[in-house]
Amino acid sequence: MSGAEKSRSGLYALGALAILSAVLVGLMLWPFVRPLAFAAVLAVAFEPLYEKLLRWLRSSAAAALTATLVILLLVLAPLAVIGVNVIQEAGGLYQSLARHTSEQGGWAAWLASLVEQPVQWTAQKTGLPAPDVKAALLEQAQTVVKVLGSWGAALLANITATLGNALLSVFILFFLFLEGPKIRDGFYAWSPLEPEKTAALLAAIRDSIVANFHGMAAVAVSQGALTSIGFLIAGVPGPVFAGAAAGVCSLIPVVGTALVWLPAAAILLFQGSWGKALFLVLWGAVVVGMSDNFVRPWVLSGRTGMNGLVIFFSLMGGMQVFGAIGLFAGPVIVSAAAAVFRMLREQYAAPPVVISSAEAAARPPAPASPPA
Repeated sequence: MSGAEKSRSGLYALGALAILSAVLVGLMLWPFVRPLAFAAVLAVAFEPLYEKLLRWLRSSAAAALTATLVILLLVLAPLAVIGVNVIQEAGGLYQSLARHTSEQGGWAAWLASLVEQPVQWTAQKTGLPAPDVKAALLEQAQTVVKVLGSWGAALLANITATLGNALLSVFILFFLFLEGPKIRDGFYAWSPLEPEKTAALLAAIRDSIVANFHGMAAVAVSQGALTSIGFLIAGVPGPVFAGAAAGVCSLIPVVGTALVWLPAAAILLFQGSWGKALFLVLWGAVVVGMSDNFVRPWVLSGRTGMNGLVIFFSLMGGMQVFGAIGLFAGPVIVSAAAAVFRMLREQYAAPPVVISSAEAAARPPAPASPPA
């Protein structure tokens, strides 16, 4: 085997080992994608805080530790406290309902007495037989109770995993702050693009993450305020705490603020105020829930330069493909793709280099081609 063939074979073997190593590393890191992504988002969003602490403390380790503790105290600790309170209130509500319904003969008998008044009203307005309306309402109510029960059990089962991921994110966050400059240098070293294009791509990703973080904060504030308004209108006590809890719960995918207004609606229903309960459910599902579809794209469009339709599809598409983390991954991917296509357009739309006659005369003549 010649030296060139041996070098080529070695290159192929090295490439195969690199691919195998990348696959194995990806498999090992896959279970930790969510805490890694969450820590990366926090690191990018709070990078100005870390840089300011670094200038004050003159130590990267001390600045990274201080920034991590500040985020833990200001962001994660309130999330945990309010989340635990909401879960405890939901558990207390369920136990109270279970005890009350058992005294009345079980869930079926309690639901039958509860829907008696709306059944008579519906029968009078529609002309349908009251027994048929009652049977339909009871069937739907029992289905809702079963779904809520299974959902609550699954939520409680995932609490331990969520807390474990949160602690792991804090641990990762510290090292992202500490090793941030080395990670950035690694991007520049391994990127096949020119340094200025690599910087532009990283800036697009950073701006998208920061904008999404601001959008998340705007959604929390708006949904918290709307929940407080709904509680005030329905006459439910504790509207301020409910708004704060709803703001925190808005960060939880899928269920979101329903963790706050749904137990309150159940209490109103339990007390016989089914009109207020219906209002609170409609207010929470329509007004509070749909506000996310307007506030987040509005904030993102003002900070990323993308129009509302593109942001909407990036958010929804990201959720469909990546799950909850897709709320960040979707806009980041679209922003990175837009930056790449913008670089390509600038590259190929650059004006051709015009050589003057003087420059052409000053250039040495091209070597003659060897005879065939």
